[in-house]
Amino acid sequence: MKTGAGWSRVARMTGQALLTLASIVVLVFLLVRLIPGDPVKVILGVEYTPEKAEALRAQLNLDKSIPEQFGTYIAGLFRGDLGESTSQRGRSVVEVIFEALPTTMSVVVTGILIGVIVGISLGLYAAISKRKGVDLAIRTWGMLSFSVPTFLVALLLIFVFALNFGWLPAGGWPNTWPENLPYLILPGIALSAHLSTTIARTVRQGAIDVMGQQYMEAAAARGLPAKTLNLRHILPNSILPVLTLVGISFGTLLTGAIIVEAVFGIPGLGAEMTRAVGRRDYPVVQGIALVTGFTVVLSSYVVEIAYTLVDPRARTL
Repeated sequence: MKTGAGWSRVARMTGQALLTLASIVVLVFLLVRLIPGDPVKVILGVEYTPEKAEALRAQLNLDKSIPEQFGTYIAGLFRGDLGESTSQRGRSVVEVIFEALPTTMSVVVTGILIGVIVGISLGLYAAISKRKGVDLAIRTWGMLSFSVPTFLVALLLIFVFALNFGWLPAGGWPNTWPENLPYLILPGIALSAHLSTTIARTVRQGAIDVMGQQYMEAAAARGLPAKTLNLRHILPNSILPVLTLVGISFGTLLTGAIIVEAVFGIPGLGAEMTRAVGRRDYPVVQGIALVTGFTVVLSSYVVEIAYTLVDPRARTL
């Protein structure tokens, strides 16, 4: 495969990622400015006074022209300055976000790990099992798991494993390691429900396709044991799309983590977003939207680059 084709694909993906990031920046900039009426009055609400309005308008740079506001906004982004929180006096938006981000990422990473392990295991087992009942049971589980909302999965997990059996905590966050680990299990399972189903379907179909190839029949004819066939041929070829699935699903997982955090009382980005919306703290809402959008785009970009390097066939797309 020509190297030039690979670099061409990388350059094209880089351009698309930069264009998407630029679009996110513009949309987040317009977030406050698209509020009907005077955004300062909306943010202050019943606390509105002319003095507070003037101070807040200056803090949000709304007392300048739109080009000047955008220039100040872009300059702040390059300095890593997302402004000041309007409800948490003395705290910057960056401080608020990056204090909560590690907690949210812990939930997301746990969900990804559980989803990948469960999805690959069930998908591969469904494909290689000679019993039709196993395949039917796994596909039925997949449909049920995919159709149930994440928050309902979380509530069911709390009822069964926390309240009924008492095996795991129903919620909370000690905020110390490794004490946090038991508090991540149920949120991780709830968050992984849709991802594990998608991975199981993909791996199952990929494994079935691999088993139908002529080289698999030739390998079986040479007397290779089933374990060797599964580990050397079926597994590596059927799990390659999982990398792309995780990257594509990262945005959904990050959004789902906000819901899961609310159910389990975990103080991550979800809690900060809910608090900021309730207090009309638009700088924090803007900051979380910006960081979340950037994280989703960059993770998808990294996954696409990695997929291009791992699978030479992708370089021709």
